[in-house]
Amino acid sequence: MIRDVISNDGYVISGLISLSIIIIAKTINSRRFSDLTRVFSNSNYFRIYLKEHSFLDSFDFLLFLNFCINITTYSYVIYCCLIDLIEINFKTFSTIFLVILLFILVKVLTGLFVGYVFDIYKTISVLIFQQISTLNFIGIMLLPVNLLLAFGLNYQIEWLIISVSFVIIIATAGMLKTVYTNLNLVLSNFLYFILYICTLEIGPYIIIYDQLKDYNIL
Repeated sequence: MIRDVISNDGYVISGLISLSIIIIAKTINSRRFSDLTRVFSNSNYFRIYLKEHSFLDSFDFLLFLNFCINITTYSYVIYCCLIDLIEINFKTFSTIFLVILLFILVKVLTGLFVGYVFDIYKTISVLIFQQISTLNFIGIMLLPVNLLLAFGLNYQIEWLIISVSFVIIIATAGMLKTVYTNLNLVLSNFLYFILYICTLEIGPYIIIYDQLKDYNIL
């Protein structure tokens, strides 16, 4: 099937910005960056950097911005694969980027607030740190995925499905690793953990899904 040719300048720009951010983050702390890229092969990253972690330090914040950029770009790739070829529009891109950024920040701050109210701040902060680390890892991996789908694979649906499966596997592995590395902590606060999962992990996505259905987006 022959597909229309569109300008990929937006992917080039977002890719260059993403690459620049990753290089800056690696320059800030090359050892930590190296450990993050191996976060699923060993537990050193969570064990070492949780102790010296401060909420969204410069390293985490840069890679979190990188995640937001790449997940926004990925949404364009998904749209091009499943619906129609479109060029990246700066206004729309900025809107999606800000929505994702604010959604995750509000979710994180709400989690920290709940932890403070129920006196489980340490438990929640550990979970959030590991979740942000997983998102940062996904953001790094999405950079080559986006460029490959846009340039090398011409938005082929088959490769999109593989990439989505890849992202889901990473996210699931991150969640399981988080639970496993904090098993005693989770079991000792099991009721609060279930409450946290239902209200802050599952609840927001159900609300978003219902809103999208109401607007006939899904």
